[in-house]
Amino acid sequence: MFAVSIMLAICVVILCGIPIAVALGLVAAVTMVFTIGPDLLFIFIQRTYAGTTSFPLLAIPFFVLAGNLMNIGGTTERIFAVAQLLVGRIRGGLAHVNVLGSVIFAGMSGSAVADAAGMGVIQQRAMTKAGYTARYAATITATSSTIGPIIPPSIPFVIYGSLANVSVGALFLAGIIPGLVMAGSLMIAIAIAARYMNLPRGEGFPPLGEAAQAILRALPALMLPPAILAVIFTGIATPTEAAVVAAGFAFILGRWVYRELAYADVVKVIWESARQTAQVMFIIALSAPFGWVLIQQQIPNAILEALLGISSEAWVVLLIINIVLLILGMFIEGIALMIIAYPVLMPVVLSLGIDPIHFGVILVLNLMIGLVTPPVGLCLYVVAGIAKVSIADITREIWPYLLGLIISLMLVTYIPQISLWLPNLFGYGLR
Repeated sequence: MFAVSIMLAICVVILCGIPIAVALGLVAAVTMVFTIGPDLLFIFIQRTYAGTTSFPLLAIPFFVLAGNLMNIGGTTERIFAVAQLLVGRIRGGLAHVNVLGSVIFAGMSGSAVADAAGMGVIQQRAMTKAGYTARYAATITATSSTIGPIIPPSIPFVIYGSLANVSVGALFLAGIIPGLVMAGSLMIAIAIAARYMNLPRGEGFPPLGEAAQAILRALPALMLPPAILAVIFTGIATPTEAAVVAAGFAFILGRWVYRELAYADVVKVIWESARQTAQVMFIIALSAPFGWVLIQQQIPNAILEALLGISSEAWVVLLIINIVLLILGMFIEGIALMIIAYPVLMPVVLSLGIDPIHFGVILVLNLMIGLVTPPVGLCLYVVAGIAKVSIADITREIWPYLLGLIISLMLVTYIPQISLWLPNLFGYGLR
């Protein structure tokens, strides 16, 4: 009953319009006062500070900065051109290009919102010019942007690795195949839609010289994802240090290779990156005392008993967890939901023998689907603003592609090797 009361309190406070970070801190502080007394409120301050001192969290501002630098510095246009060369000629080709472009850009930014806001402008402009409706272009852009934080690098994986004390490198490896599964499911849905909606067919293959020129222009940008992974998995750099390398490389590309990044732009990019990082870190900081309250009141144990009371079968519990996360993801921002759900669900999955790396992929995939489910799907609002269409228009169009993402989630949930094969191959010693 106490667990239910705390969760209801969080929902009520959020529905009152209070920011999620403030809501987490407020509920934690009030609970501390009534359960352990006001004299121990110094614990609140200690936990808030401790929540931000994990070394892997330093990767967040640099991956955010790298994504923003690439959006401004001309990298996204060249990625889109290469994707168009590969799959742009078939029926519905630009929709497939949209997905493939997101896969490539995912290896650089680690953020769904950065993908939707950066690649999204280029993708939607090209699709509407080719004869696609604005709402269809916005729908594909929103759903394909969810691939960003699954294929490494990934800001949510950095946060989860810090919370769960597991290898961020292993999480990065674990996300590669699930991200490709997501892309495949979206492209299958697009191929089916292309037949029934008579989507436009792309132009023929360009002259060989033009194609080679497009690839050469994009080659420096295409080198970044394998370079990031290489320095991490060869032990040259930690994921945090690799984020610094990514930001530095993005600056060099934009300033001296593509020559589209002015020094005046750098100031704006740094300011915007700092603002985005502060938003994320504020949530992380105030979620730490909230997590402490949950553990101190033994709420995870109560939820564990409740779930195991329904069934002790891992597949049933995972199904329930997925359903709950998908529903909550419709109303709560992804990172906040991860931080709320982690201390509650981790004891459950560990008790069932589920690998924490595998669960991390399941959790983040759920959160990404939440970004494109109304009413609070953040990516929906980003692409709706770019395309100048209503959320209702996108919602009517999105269901086949949302179904594809949910099928991907089920495959990742019930075939653990989709997530664990690569980490095992690289010898991360998973259970």
